[in-house]
Amino acid sequence: MLEMPEEEFNKLIGEVESSPLFKRLYQENKIIHCQRYPRTDISSSFYQLNEEIAADTSTLDVESLLLNKEDIVRQIQRIGLKNFKRYFLYPEPEMSPEEIAQECNLELSEVQKINSLINELSILSEFHNPSTLNPERGIYYSKVASIERGSEGFVIGYFSPSFARGRYSIDYERFEELRGNGAFSGTEVKEIRQLFRRLELINSRKDTITRILQEIVEKQVLYFESGDLKALLPFSQRELAKRIGLVPSSISRAIRGKSLDTPWGEEKALKDLFPRTRRFKKELVRHLLEAETELLSDGAIKAKLEQTFGASIPRRSVASLRKELKIPPAWKRKRAVIQQGKL
Repeated sequence: MLEMPEEEFNKLIGEVESSPLFKRLYQENKIIHCQRYPRTDISSSFYQLNEEIAADTSTLDVESLLLNKEDIVRQIQRIGLKNFKRYFLYPEPEMSPEEIAQECNLELSEVQKINSLINELSILSEFHNPSTLNPERGIYYSKVASIERGSEGFVIGYFSPSFARGRYSIDYERFEELRGNGAFSGTEVKEIRQLFRRLELINSRKDTITRILQEIVEKQVLYFESGDLKALLPFSQRELAKRIGLVPSSISRAIRGKSLDTPWGEEKALKDLFPRTRRFKKELVRHLLEAETELLSDGAIKAKLEQTFGASIPRRSVASLRKELKIPPAWKRKRAVIQQGKL
């Protein structure tokens, strides 16, 4: 489930939620609810519905989405963002489509079209928010969210409405009560339990991705505030795994091929937000040497790193990092400057 491609995962959710059994348990029996995750929402770009889709639009699904979009978007704009979120994106399960139509002054067919658009956008989120990162060793990236500034800090804005709605909350006690009262046949009970297992599997992936993003935001908050690469703190997948109670291999599988948009609009692969300690130190040395106004020895670099960044790095390690950066020692840099002056 963690390794499933984003498009395939969203299709699975679409199939589950469009099934008559799910709709019955969600709308009629009130056994299934959606529970939002803290500090998450739908990405602000969802409301822009970017016309310039960079991905392949030759498929019937994308063509259909584009053809029907203008009329539906006008209806969404008419009811307003607040009502759209309340009645469509995060609806109360006790409200029927008929009641939503009445509250929003819409035709029932219009309510159904808006819900269909949301489902299509969940499945096709990669098409209207395509990744611009170049593939690496056969890995193609999918953008899953944007990190956005909220009134109380950063918010994870999911591109897929199904992710933004959160996890499935299953009222097992109510199910058992209704089952005991004969509300379901033996065959239906078996199908419902299979559905519950699928929902719990979907929850496991949603839980893992959300926890990972929440921990990244918390750890790298200075980076998201400033946009300065030097503000990225060393952060290992092992450390994250320990924080959220998973094995490191699960973290690796979960972030593989996934990216996010930063508050300033730059796309970053999730793996790049886990700088290793040595890589972090190397970037500090690089930054210092690229900005040097005087030719610093390894000892002077060591002192400057401690003074400027509070990073204590042994002189021998500084020399090793400098060599990895293919920067010659101070005496060679000085000789090169003198030779350039003579020329």
